[in-house]
Amino acid sequence: MKENNLEQQIKKLAIDEGADLVGICSADSIKDKEFSDPNFLMPGAQSVISIAVKLDDDIVNKYLSKEDYLALCYEEGYITKELLKIGDKIKQFLEENGFKAYRCNINFNYRNINTTSKSVVSALKNLIDLINKDNDQNLELTEKEQNTLNMLKKLILGGFRKSPMKLVPNFSHRCAAVAAGLGRVGWSGNIITEEYGARVLFGSIITDAELKPDNVLANNPCIGCKICEKSCQGGLFQKEEHEVITIGNLEEKIAKRNSYAYCIAVCSGMVGQNKFKEWSTWSPFRFDEIDHLPLDESVDQYVSNMYARAIEKGGKEAENVLRLIENTFLGRNDKPAEDFRPTCGFCQLVCGPTLQNKKESYESIINSGCIDS
Repeated sequence: MKENNLEQQIKKLAIDEGADLVGICSADSIKDKEFSDPNFLMPGAQSVISIAVKLDDDIVNKYLSKEDYLALCYEEGYITKELLKIGDKIKQFLEENGFKAYRCNINFNYRNINTTSKSVVSALKNLIDLINKDNDQNLELTEKEQNTLNMLKKLILGGFRKSPMKLVPNFSHRCAAVAAGLGRVGWSGNIITEEYGARVLFGSIITDAELKPDNVLANNPCIGCKICEKSCQGGLFQKEEHEVITIGNLEEKIAKRNSYAYCIAVCSGMVGQNKFKEWSTWSPFRFDEIDHLPLDESVDQYVSNMYARAIEKGGKEAENVLRLIENTFLGRNDKPAEDFRPTCGFCQLVCGPTLQNKKESYESIINSGCIDS
C-alpha cells in the first residue's frame, strides 16, 4: 500500500460506514492538555482520526418543542453505537496494515473516576434497596440489614458530599474535531460545524500511523448570536463575559463558565427549571422541592447535598441518583441504545446550521412549556 494514499482510504472507509464528517490531526497538536493528550490512551500516538455523525433535524426539532422525547433519546443512543462501529472498522483497517490503533469510547468516561469498578454502583443499589425496605411500614429490617444500612449510609453519603463537580474525560473528542478541521468552538463550548451546526456527535481513533493532518477551519461557523446561552436553564455560562481557550494553534473565545454543578443538576434532569419559569427541560427525573440553585460558589456543595438527600429519601429520587451514577461510573458505551435518556442539551441542539434555524429552534424551546414530573 502506498503510504500517501492511507489518509484517503481511511476517510473513504469512514464515509462508507456512515460518518458524515471525517478529518485527521496530529497527536502532538492536542497533547498539551491533560484531557486531550492521546498518549494517555495509547502511548506513542502520532495521529487522531476524528469522525462525526449528524443528528436528524426533524427528531431534534420535535425534542426541542416537546412533541417527542424518546425519539431523540434513541437517536443519540443509536448514533453512539454507530460511532463505535465506525471507529472499530477504522481501527481494524489500521491494524491490518501494520499500525497500532485505539478506538476511544464516547463520553461518560472520566480519568478521576474508576469507570471499571462496579462495586460503588452495586453498593449504592444495595443501600437504596435497604432504605426503601426501611421506609416500608409493612417490612422490617433484620439486625444484619440494619447494620449494613448504617455502614453504607456512612460510606456512600459521605462520599457523595465530597464528589467533584468537574470530571476529566479520558479523551476530548471536541479538541480532536477542531484540530482535524471538522468544526470550531462556539460560544457555548460546543463544536460548530459548517454543515450541521452543533447537531453532531463525535468519535475518535488514535493511531501510531503518521498521517497527514487536515487544515483547521479558517473561519469559525459560530456567528455569536448567543442563542445557546438563552437556551440554558442551568446558567452554566455567561452571556457577555468570555474566556479564551487554545486548541493547537487556535485561540477560541467562549462564554465564561460558572460552576459545572449547574449543568450536572439541570442536564441530568434533576432540576428542570432554574433561570426561567416559563419553560423547562424535559426533566423526567426531577427532584421535589428544588426551586432554584444558589447563584454563588455554594452551588457545588448544594448539588452534592441534594444527591445525598435524595438517596436518604429513597424511592424515585434515589433511583434517579442511581441512574446518574451508573452512567458516570460505568459509562454509556455498553448500554443498549434504547437506554439513553438525555434531558436537556438545549445549548447544543438549538444550534442548527443557519441563523433562521437557530431562531426557530429557540422559539420552539421557549414556547414548549413545562414538564413537571
